[in-house]
Amino acid sequence: MSVASATALAGSMAACAKRYRRVLGAAARLPEHREIELYDKRKKLHFDENEARETWLDERLAAVRIATAALDDALDAADPLLHEGKTTWEKYLALPRMTATEKMVAEVYRTLRILRIAMTHAQGRIEVREGVIWFACNFGRCALSVNLTPAGLDLLCGFVAYYVESFVTPYSATYVEWMLGQYFTELMDEVKKFADEDRILFQFQQSVRVNRHLRLDCENPKLKRTGDGYAIEIGKRYEDANVYPIDFFCVIDDRLYIVPAEALKDGAISHVALDAWLARTSDQMSLPADFRWRFARERMVIGQPMT
Repeated sequence: MSVASATALAGSMAACAKRYRRVLGAAARLPEHREIELYDKRKKLHFDENEARETWLDERLAAVRIATAALDDALDAADPLLHEGKTTWEKYLALPRMTATEKMVAEVYRTLRILRIAMTHAQGRIEVREGVIWFACNFGRCALSVNLTPAGLDLLCGFVAYYVESFVTPYSATYVEWMLGQYFTELMDEVKKFADEDRILFQFQQSVRVNRHLRLDCENPKLKRTGDGYAIEIGKRYEDANVYPIDFFCVIDDRLYIVPAEALKDGAISHVALDAWLARTSDQMSLPADFRWRFARERMVIGQPMT
């Protein structure tokens, strides 16, 4: 293949990839990429000129608008009087903070508030510098600013999507808290600068690290009663929760529990700890209809070859 032909093919494939990346979106399930700094002094890499703004930033800003509206709707549904007669800052101050989830939601609302102001206010500014997106605005005698990476924007939207979705899933409040805690912890690593009326962004570090990227659903695992709880038969191959982040769907005394592998200690869980993983269902047993597609069932015919 000639150099000219190879160049033309590369250009054609690049255009194809961009087109289908936009169409497929989350369904593509591509790997996430995040920067990690191992050394104080980094070598400077060289890059091609920036893509057209609309190919990445505008799409993320559109997602931010949707996430902001979705979070507003969820908070209003929980407390219809929350918006009434309040500025956005007053609304932030009025948000509940009794649980870890509520504390994280308040800080995500606070961050999205600055992004929304920078995107809509006449004095708002959005700039991209060295891979970091700068949001800033002089608003109400206060200099508001958030500098974060594109991955940070994705995590903000992902946090809101998971939070809103959690109200129609069977996962317990503890399960949701752990997952949101992982989103929030990773988000804080992507926020490079933050300033608003209070200036200090709440930092939340959870003690357990969970895999938010992948969950492996295990239907009716083998359970064995122990002195103060249950042991789950996992097997040597799957016992590392970092490699196999399994959610065990356990039916015990006609009640469904969804227990993440990260909650187990040496493959077991106590009766007291088990209560935190009781599924939120209409009858304590039945999963939502769309969960049916997670559990493939195919009747095996003895003697029939696999094709």
